[in-house]
Amino acid sequence: MEFFINQNSNLPPLKMELVNDGRNDFRKFFEKIQNATIKFNMYDVTNKVKIIANAAADIQLKCESCDIGGDEQEYYIVYEWKNRDTRKVGKFNGEFIIEFLDGTGTLIVPIRDKLFINVLES
Repeated sequence: MEFFINQNSNLPPLKMELVNDGRNDFRKFFEKIQNATIKFNMYDVTNKVKIIANAAADIQLKCESCDIGGDEQEYYIVYEWKNRDTRKVGKFNGEFIIEFLDGTGTLIVPIRDKLFINVLES
């Protein structure tokens, strides 16, 4: 996955949609993620130096204006950029760390593909 943002910008926010792979009970997952701590990390692809470490991230309803019942709601994982996050131009890897507060463990996403964040010179 590729994400692009201008240098010294804080918009648009980074949003990641969770994909239903059919192997897990997705409704239970959405219930669990509402009771989780979510952090965001970003590091330089060339030297692996962390630019953002354990910054707070959140969840957001995918469609707040949709008239969908509680079990059918879907969420994005969202990181709201700070201006200092995008000071350095370059290519970075990003990851969300989801720690479930019910004691069932920690999930690092994305799972299969890498999340590449491209900070473009403005």
